[in-house]
Amino acid sequence: MIKKNLMAISLFLLGTIINSPAQTNKQSIPVSQVFPSQIILSNLHTLSIHIKDPVIHDSVFHFLKDKLKLPVYYNPIALGERRYAGIFAGNLVLEPCGPYTQFSYATDFRAIFFGLNFETDDSISSVAKVLENLNMKFESDDKEYIYPQDPALVGENTFIGISNSHEKDRDHAKMDSLKLAMNGKYTDGLGIEYVNEIQVGYPGNQNLERWKVLIHPSDLDKDQVWHVSNKLNIRFVPDKIKEVKGITFKVKSLEKAKKYLAQNNITFIQNRKNILLDRSGTFGLTINMEE
Repeated sequence: MIKKNLMAISLFLLGTIINSPAQTNKQSIPVSQVFPSQIILSNLHTLSIHIKDPVIHDSVFHFLKDKLKLPVYYNPIALGERRYAGIFAGNLVLEPCGPYTQFSYATDFRAIFFGLNFETDDSISSVAKVLENLNMKFESDDKEYIYPQDPALVGENTFIGISNSHEKDRDHAKMDSLKLAMNGKYTDGLGIEYVNEIQVGYPGNQNLERWKVLIHPSDLDKDQVWHVSNKLNIRFVPDKIKEVKGITFKVKSLEKAKKYLAQNNITFIQNRKNILLDRSGTFGLTINMEE
Protein backbone atom coordinates (compact mmCIF):
# COMPACT_ATOMS: atom_id res chain seq x y z
CA MET A 1 0.00 0.00 0.00
CA ILE A 2 2.84 2.38 0.78
CA LYS A 3 4.49 1.78 -2.60
CA LYS A 4 1.20 2.24 -4.40
CA ASN A 5 0.07 5.43 -2.67
CA LEU A 6 3.42 7.04 -1.90
CA MET A 7 5.49 6.29 -4.96
CA ALA A 8 7.60 9.37 -4.37
CA ILE A 9 9.24 7.72 -1.37
CA SER A 10 12.11 6.32 -3.39
CA LEU A 11 14.51 6.65 -0.51
CA PHE A 12 12.32 4.41 1.66
CA LEU A 13 12.98 1.67 -0.85
CA LEU A 14 16.65 2.56 -0.81
CA GLY A 15 16.75 1.80 2.91
CA THR A 16 16.13 -1.84 2.00
CA ILE A 17 18.16 -1.95 -1.20
CA ILE A 18 21.28 -0.20 0.09
CA ASN A 19 22.08 -3.11 2.40
CA SER A 20 21.68 -5.81 -0.28
CA PRO A 21 24.32 -6.96 -2.79
CA ALA A 22 24.59 -4.84 -5.92
CA GLN A 23 23.19 -6.15 -9.16
CA THR A 24 26.54 -5.47 -10.75
CA ASN A 25 29.91 -5.04 -9.12
CA LYS A 26 31.78 -3.46 -12.00
CA GLN A 27 34.21 -0.76 -10.96
CA SER A 28 33.77 2.78 -12.21
CA ILE A 29 36.32 3.55 -14.92
CA PRO A 30 37.65 6.86 -16.25
CA VAL A 31 35.34 8.62 -18.67
CA SER A 32 35.60 7.23 -22.19
CA GLN A 33 33.81 7.90 -25.44
CA VAL A 34 31.07 5.42 -24.54
CA PHE A 35 27.67 7.13 -24.37
CA PRO A 36 24.14 5.81 -24.05
CA SER A 37 22.30 5.68 -27.36
CA GLN A 38 19.00 6.91 -25.88
CA ILE A 39 17.83 9.33 -23.20
CA ILE A 40 17.44 7.42 -19.94
CA LEU A 41 16.50 10.39 -17.74
CA SER A 42 13.18 11.83 -18.90
CA ASN A 43 12.09 13.94 -15.92
CA LEU A 44 13.03 14.93 -12.37
CA HIS A 45 10.17 13.81 -10.18
CA THR A 46 11.40 14.30 -6.61
CA LEU A 47 14.12 16.24 -4.83
CA SER A 48 14.56 14.74 -1.39
CA ILE A 49 15.50 16.78 1.66
CA HIS A 50 17.36 14.77 4.26
CA ILE A 51 16.83 15.78 7.87
CA LYS A 52 19.26 14.95 10.64
CA ASP A 53 16.80 14.62 13.51
CA PRO A 54 13.14 13.48 13.54
CA VAL A 55 12.07 16.63 15.41
CA ILE A 56 13.29 18.75 12.49
CA HIS A 57 11.04 16.93 10.03
CA ASP A 58 7.78 18.51 11.15
CA SER A 59 9.35 21.96 11.15
CA VAL A 60 10.68 21.60 7.60
CA PHE A 61 7.31 20.28 6.40
CA HIS A 62 5.39 23.20 7.91
CA PHE A 63 7.94 25.71 6.63
CA LEU A 64 7.34 24.54 3.06
CA LYS A 65 3.58 24.21 3.54
CA ASP A 66 2.68 27.16 5.75
CA LYS A 67 5.46 29.67 5.15
CA LEU A 68 6.15 29.11 1.46
CA LYS A 69 2.49 28.23 0.76
CA LEU A 70 3.17 25.08 -1.27
CA PRO A 71 0.46 22.39 -1.50
CA VAL A 72 0.79 19.02 0.20
CA TYR A 73 1.69 16.09 -2.05
CA TYR A 74 1.33 13.62 0.78
CA ASN A 75 1.00 14.17 4.53
CA PRO A 76 3.71 13.21 7.03
CA ILE A 77 4.05 9.54 7.90
CA ALA A 78 6.38 7.67 10.24
CA LEU A 79 8.05 4.37 9.41
CA GLY A 80 9.94 3.39 12.52
CA GLU A 81 12.25 6.22 13.48
CA ARG A 82 12.12 7.66 9.98
CA ARG A 83 9.76 10.40 8.81
CA TYR A 84 8.48 11.20 5.31
CA ALA A 85 6.34 13.93 3.75
CA GLY A 86 5.80 15.38 0.28
CA ILE A 87 5.32 18.98 -0.84
CA PHE A 88 4.44 19.85 -4.43
CA ALA A 89 6.57 22.65 -5.89
CA GLY A 90 4.90 23.17 -9.27
CA ASN A 91 6.98 20.82 -11.39
CA LEU A 92 8.48 18.39 -8.87
CA VAL A 93 8.05 17.09 -5.34
CA LEU A 94 10.13 18.25 -2.38
CA GLU A 95 10.37 15.33 0.04
CA PRO A 96 11.62 15.91 3.59
CA CYS A 97 12.69 12.51 4.88
CA GLY A 98 14.98 10.79 7.34
CA PRO A 99 17.03 10.46 9.38
CA TYR A 100 19.17 7.94 7.48
CA THR A 101 21.91 6.07 9.28
CA GLN A 102 23.33 4.28 6.22
CA PHE A 103 24.74 7.43 4.62
CA SER A 104 28.08 8.99 5.45
CA TYR A 105 27.52 12.69 4.83
CA ALA A 106 30.37 15.06 4.03
CA THR A 107 29.07 17.88 6.23
CA ASP A 108 27.03 18.42 9.36
CA PHE A 109 23.50 19.74 8.79
CA ARG A 110 19.97 20.17 10.05
CA ALA A 111 18.42 19.67 6.61
CA ILE A 112 20.03 19.35 3.18
CA PHE A 113 18.86 18.86 -0.40
CA PHE A 114 20.15 15.41 -1.20
CA GLY A 115 18.35 13.00 -3.56
CA LEU A 116 17.77 13.66 -7.26
CA ASN A 117 15.05 11.17 -8.16
CA PHE A 118 14.56 10.99 -11.91
CA GLU A 119 12.08 9.14 -14.09
CA THR A 120 12.79 7.10 -17.19
CA ASP A 121 10.50 6.23 -20.09
CA ASP A 122 12.36 2.94 -20.47
CA SER A 123 12.10 -0.17 -18.33
CA ILE A 124 14.38 -0.45 -15.33
CA SER A 125 15.97 -3.53 -16.90
CA SER A 126 16.79 -1.46 -20.01
CA VAL A 127 18.36 1.27 -17.88
CA ALA A 128 20.39 -1.41 -16.07
CA LYS A 129 21.79 -2.62 -19.40
CA VAL A 130 22.73 0.94 -20.34
CA LEU A 131 24.53 1.47 -17.04
CA GLU A 132 26.34 -1.84 -17.44
CA ASN A 133 27.54 -0.74 -20.89
CA LEU A 134 28.77 2.51 -19.33
CA ASN A 135 30.57 0.58 -16.56
CA MET A 136 28.51 2.42 -13.94
CA LYS A 137 27.84 0.56 -10.71
CA PHE A 138 24.23 0.50 -9.54
CA GLU A 139 21.71 -0.96 -7.12
CA SER A 140 18.30 -2.10 -8.41
CA ASP A 141 15.05 -3.72 -7.34
CA ASP A 142 14.58 -4.98 -10.95
CA LYS A 143 11.12 -3.45 -11.40
CA GLU A 144 10.59 0.17 -10.41
CA TYR A 145 13.83 1.71 -9.13
CA ILE A 146 17.52 1.79 -9.94
CA TYR A 147 20.25 3.71 -8.13
CA PRO A 148 23.53 4.63 -9.87
CA GLN A 149 26.45 4.10 -7.50
CA ASP A 150 29.26 5.56 -9.59
CA PRO A 151 31.54 7.44 -7.15
CA ALA A 152 32.07 10.21 -9.70
CA LEU A 153 28.33 10.94 -9.60
CA VAL A 154 27.08 10.16 -6.09
CA GLY A 155 28.31 10.07 -2.52
CA GLU A 156 29.19 12.78 -0.03
CA ASN A 157 26.04 14.95 -0.15
CA THR A 158 24.19 13.74 -3.21
CA PHE A 159 22.28 10.71 -4.45
CA ILE A 160 20.61 9.69 -7.73
CA GLY A 161 17.53 7.49 -8.13
CA ILE A 162 15.73 6.51 -11.33
CA SER A 163 12.15 5.21 -11.40
CA ASN A 164 9.91 3.91 -14.16
CA SER A 165 7.56 6.71 -15.23
CA HIS A 166 5.09 4.23 -16.72
CA GLU A 167 4.31 3.09 -13.17
CA LYS A 168 3.25 6.60 -12.20
CA ASP A 169 0.26 7.46 -14.41
CA ARG A 170 -2.03 7.99 -11.42
CA ASP A 171 0.73 9.89 -9.69
CA HIS A 172 1.03 12.36 -12.56
CA ALA A 173 -2.74 12.88 -12.58
CA LYS A 174 -2.40 13.96 -8.95
CA MET A 175 0.43 16.31 -9.86
CA ASP A 176 -1.69 17.89 -12.59
CA SER A 177 -4.42 18.50 -10.04
CA LEU A 178 -1.96 20.16 -7.68
CA LYS A 179 -0.73 22.39 -10.50
CA LEU A 180 -4.27 23.72 -10.82
CA ALA A 181 -4.35 24.30 -7.07
CA MET A 182 -1.13 26.30 -7.26
CA ASN A 183 -2.73 28.60 -9.82
CA GLY A 184 -5.36 29.44 -7.22
CA LYS A 185 -5.07 29.98 -3.50
CA TYR A 186 -1.51 28.68 -3.16
CA THR A 187 -0.10 31.45 -5.35
CA ASP A 188 -1.57 34.26 -3.25
CA GLY A 189 1.08 36.38 -1.61
CA LEU A 190 4.42 34.70 -2.22
CA GLY A 191 3.49 33.50 -5.69
CA ILE A 192 5.79 30.51 -6.20
CA GLU A 193 5.17 28.90 -9.59
CA TYR A 194 7.79 26.14 -9.83
CA VAL A 195 11.44 25.25 -9.28
CA ASN A 196 13.33 26.64 -12.25
CA GLU A 197 16.86 25.71 -11.20
CA ILE A 198 18.76 23.26 -9.02
CA GLN A 199 22.43 23.90 -8.33
CA VAL A 200 24.66 20.81 -8.17
CA GLY A 201 28.26 21.04 -7.02
CA TYR A 202 31.05 18.96 -8.55
CA PRO A 203 34.65 18.76 -7.27
CA GLY A 204 36.46 17.96 -10.51
CA ASN A 205 36.28 17.57 -14.26
CA GLN A 206 35.83 13.78 -14.03
CA ASN A 207 32.62 14.31 -12.07
CA LEU A 208 31.24 16.71 -14.66
CA GLU A 209 32.22 14.45 -17.54
CA ARG A 210 30.47 11.52 -15.88
CA TRP A 211 27.28 13.59 -15.62
CA LYS A 212 27.58 14.34 -19.34
CA VAL A 213 27.70 10.63 -20.04
CA LEU A 214 24.63 9.96 -17.89
CA ILE A 215 22.46 12.67 -19.51
CA HIS A 216 23.57 12.01 -23.12
CA PRO A 217 22.32 12.77 -25.77
CA SER A 218 21.30 15.86 -23.80
CA ASP A 219 24.24 18.18 -23.20
CA LEU A 220 25.35 21.12 -21.08
CA ASP A 221 25.36 24.63 -22.50
CA LYS A 222 28.34 26.98 -22.25
CA ASP A 223 27.39 27.87 -18.67
CA GLN A 224 27.38 24.20 -17.60
CA VAL A 225 23.58 24.11 -17.44
CA TRP A 226 21.49 21.07 -18.30
CA HIS A 227 18.06 22.11 -19.60
CA VAL A 228 16.06 19.21 -18.18
CA SER A 229 12.76 20.70 -19.40
CA ASN A 230 11.33 24.04 -20.43
CA LYS A 231 10.80 24.84 -16.74
CA LEU A 232 13.74 23.18 -15.01
CA ASN A 233 17.50 23.60 -15.32
CA ILE A 234 20.26 21.87 -13.39
CA ARG A 235 23.30 24.12 -13.09
CA PHE A 236 26.63 22.47 -12.35
CA VAL A 237 29.00 24.61 -10.30
CA PRO A 238 32.54 23.88 -9.07
CA ASP A 239 32.57 22.86 -5.41
CA LYS A 240 34.74 21.01 -2.91
CA ILE A 241 32.30 18.11 -2.66
CA LYS A 242 29.48 16.45 -4.61
CA GLU A 243 26.30 18.05 -3.30
CA VAL A 244 22.93 19.50 -4.21
CA LYS A 245 23.76 23.06 -3.22
CA GLY A 246 20.35 24.72 -3.49
CA ILE A 247 17.27 25.55 -5.53
CA THR A 248 15.73 28.58 -7.17
CA PHE A 249 11.97 29.14 -7.26
CA LYS A 250 10.28 31.03 -10.07
CA VAL A 251 7.84 33.55 -8.57
CA LYS A 252 5.18 35.60 -10.31
CA SER A 253 6.42 38.91 -8.93
CA LEU A 254 9.65 39.58 -7.06
CA GLU A 255 8.21 42.71 -5.49
CA LYS A 256 5.14 40.88 -4.18
CA ALA A 257 7.33 38.06 -2.95
CA LYS A 258 9.52 40.49 -0.99
CA LYS A 259 6.44 42.08 0.53
CA TYR A 260 5.06 38.70 1.57
CA LEU A 261 8.36 37.61 3.12
CA ALA A 262 8.66 40.84 5.10
CA GLN A 263 5.08 40.61 6.36
CA ASN A 264 5.63 37.01 7.49
CA ASN A 265 8.97 37.65 9.19
CA ILE A 266 10.96 35.52 6.76
CA THR A 267 14.36 37.16 6.49
CA PHE A 268 16.12 37.37 3.15
CA ILE A 269 18.95 39.00 1.25
CA GLN A 270 17.90 41.04 -1.75
CA ASN A 271 20.11 40.97 -4.82
CA ARG A 272 19.63 42.77 -8.10
CA LYS A 273 17.77 39.92 -9.79
CA ASN A 274 16.80 37.54 -7.03
CA ILE A 275 16.09 36.91 -3.36
CA LEU A 276 18.11 34.58 -1.13
CA LEU A 277 16.29 33.37 1.98
CA ASP A 278 18.25 33.55 5.21
CA ARG A 279 19.54 30.00 5.80
CA SER A 280 19.04 30.37 9.54
CA GLY A 281 15.31 30.37 8.86
CA THR A 282 15.34 27.55 6.29
CA PHE A 283 17.08 24.94 8.48
CA GLY A 284 20.23 25.41 6.41
CA LEU A 285 18.61 24.96 3.00
CA THR A 286 19.75 27.34 0.26
CA ILE A 287 16.59 28.74 -1.36
CA ASN A 288 16.62 31.47 -4.00
CA MET A 289 13.68 33.20 -5.70
CA GLU A 290 13.61 35.02 -9.01
CA GLU A 291 10.98 36.43 -11.30
